[in-house]
Amino acid sequence: MLFYFLISIVFIAEIIIAFTIIMHIIKLDKKLIEYNKFIDEVKPLIKDIMETTRKLSEEFSKLAPKFVDMIKNVAVDFVRGQLKSLLGALTFWLVKKEVEKHGG
Repeated sequence: MLFYFLISIVFIAEIIIAFTIIMHIIKLDKKLIEYNKFIDEVKPLIKDIMETTRKLSEEFSKLAPKFVDMIKNVAVDFVRGQLKSLLGALTFWLVKKEVEKHGG
């Protein structure tokens, strides 16, 4: 009699565990269905966003060489200005040395 009682307790525990697992699977299924609906609703928007991004990328690729040329021009102008300043200072220094030699 005790053996049947213990078997029935184990059987009831297994039913409770199975029920709990099934309930969690059902909850997970509902969430997955919800996410699937959301993704289905968002797909057209994602498609539009990707098309817009592609168009922007094409425009940026057209602008990139112009931007590179502009940066190169700025860098060349900067170096040219620095060289002019350096040459001016060097000329002034050399003239000053010559004047000090002959005048001093």
